[in-house]
Amino acid sequence: MTETQHSNGEPVNAQRLDAAQVRTGAAPTSPLPGAREDRQTPPPGPESRAWSALLANKRRLLGVSLLIVLLGAGTAFIGALMWPPVYAARAQILFEIGEEKSTGFLREDRSLTTQLVLLRSRQVLGPVADQERLPVEELEQTVTMSLLDSSEVLQVEARAGNPDVALRRTREIVDRYRDVARTNSESGVDGYVLENLAGVQAQRAEANAQVSRERAVPGSPSLAAAEALARGLQQREQQLQSQLDQLSMTQLARSEPKVVVPAYSVTDPVSPRPMFATAAGAVAGLLVAAVTAVLLVRRWSTR
Repeated sequence: MTETQHSNGEPVNAQRLDAAQVRTGAAPTSPLPGAREDRQTPPPGPESRAWSALLANKRRLLGVSLLIVLLGAGTAFIGALMWPPVYAARAQILFEIGEEKSTGFLREDRSLTTQLVLLRSRQVLGPVADQERLPVEELEQTVTMSLLDSSEVLQVEARAGNPDVALRRTREIVDRYRDVARTNSESGVDGYVLENLAGVQAQRAEANAQVSRERAVPGSPSLAAAEALARGLQQREQQLQSQLDQLSMTQLARSEPKVVVPAYSVTDPVSPRPMFATAAGAVAGLLVAAVTAVLLVRRWSTR
C-alpha cells in the first residue's frame, strides 16, 4: 500500500485517493516512482503439497505401515495356531491301459478321466457317506481325487479332524471304487453268448435224436433234412464256443484297478499352515498399509 504527502507534509492513503477519483470521475493516478507494490506468491499445487507432506512425515508413515503389516501377520499366525488341525490320508491306485484300449493319447486320457469321474461319483461316495453317517455333499468336500504326474496312478485323499477317521474313509473309498469298477468291467456279452450256446446245444441234441429216428426207418425221405439240420447246428455251436473263448481271453486281459500304495496317514496336518497364513496376513496388512498411507498423506496435505 503506497502513501503520498500533501504540501503540508501529512500522508495521504493512495486507496482513498483512488476512491475519491472514482467518485469525481478523475483518471486514476499511477503509483509514484519508487513506491512498493504488494505481490502475492501463488499457492503450491496439490502434488507439491502431497509430496511435501510425505517428506515431512515419512517416519510416521513408515512406522504406521510397519505396525499394520506386523498386526496382519501376527493375527494370521495366531489364528492359524488356534484353528483346529485337519489331517489327511492317501492311497494310490494303478489303472493300466490295456493293449486293446491303448489306441492313442486321447483314448488313454479319456479312460483315466473316466476313472476319476467314477471315483467322484455318488455310486462310490454314496455308500461311504452312509457308513460314515455324513451327507454326500459334506463327504465330497473332504475328498480329493487326482492323477499323479500324467501317469496311470490315481491318488485318493480324504481329510478329517482325526487321522484315524481320515484313514478309514480313504480305505472305504478305495474298496468301494474297486467293487464298482469290477462290476462295470463285467460285460453282458458273455452271458448272451452262453445263453445262445445253451439253446443251440439243446436244439442239436433234439436234431441228433431226430436223425436217429429217421435212420431207424428204411428209406425215410426226411433223413437228409434231419442230417443237414444237425450239421448246421453243430457248426453254430462251434462258432459260439469260439466267441466264448475269445471273450474269456479278453476278460483275462482287461484292466482292473490295483492298489499300489495302500491307505496311509499323512504325518503333519494339511491345514492350517502357520507360515502360509503368516505370509498371507503380511500381504493383506501391506495392502491395508498402502491405503492408509495414501489417506494420511492426503489429509496432511490439506492442512
